[in-house]
Amino acid sequence: MKRITLLLLFAFPFFKYVSAQTFQAGFYVGASVADIPGTDNIDNDDDFVHLGFTIAGTVSTQISPKTKLQMEIRFIQRGASQNPPTDSNGFVQLDSGFFKMTLNYVDVVIGIKHSIHFNLHNVATDRYGIEAGVSVGALVGYSYSVQNVNYTLNLAPVDISPYIGLYYNVTPHFYLEGRYSNSVLSALIHDNSNSNSFYNLYYGTWDAGHNVGFTFALGFLFGSSSNQNGGRAVSPPAQSDNQ
Repeated sequence: MKRITLLLLFAFPFFKYVSAQTFQAGFYVGASVADIPGTDNIDNDDDFVHLGFTIAGTVSTQISPKTKLQMEIRFIQRGASQNPPTDSNGFVQLDSGFFKMTLNYVDVVIGIKHSIHFNLHNVATDRYGIEAGVSVGALVGYSYSVQNVNYTLNLAPVDISPYIGLYYNVTPHFYLEGRYSNSVLSALIHDNSNSNSFYNLYYGTWDAGHNVGFTFALGFLFGSSSNQNGGRAVSPPAQSDNQ
């Protein structure tokens, strides 16, 4: 609870700023596909088989004709999984060390979204865009099981994950979005307690123990955007001849 309070205090200055601007509120829901390098003790690869979900409330404000600043309060599931492998006869090997680790975070996300103007099949479009930003999250819960037996882990309480992404405006109110993120801090503390479970944390990829993943979401925006003219300049009103 203390971590969530700190995140909300961190978010307050942004809300104070947008309260004086023209802004849009909204939300999105979607799926997360995640992995944590160094946790796969079977073949030590990044296979992104851990599935979770994400949901967020958003508020954004236009800072240029094609660029908006967006903030989110988000719940997201990250983690890693290893499905039971099969032998040459197709039988599942239940004693292979398969596991599932789910890490639940509440994030404050700040990012920039920039629309791209180009011609698609000789038709001009502004529906596509790129985005980038960073999330700062508090770990609010987790589960970890090996061969369906629960264990404990030593986890970092905070996650910081820069991200990049693409989006597509289906309508003025609905959009599709995909993001890739990679944390700058290790989610798994590199100590003896975790090394007993994940010996690959100490060698292999440079970001062993970090949260890595993709999110795919459908978003909805309330109201109308401050950029009603799609980035086109608005001509000033004509002056009367009587003036």
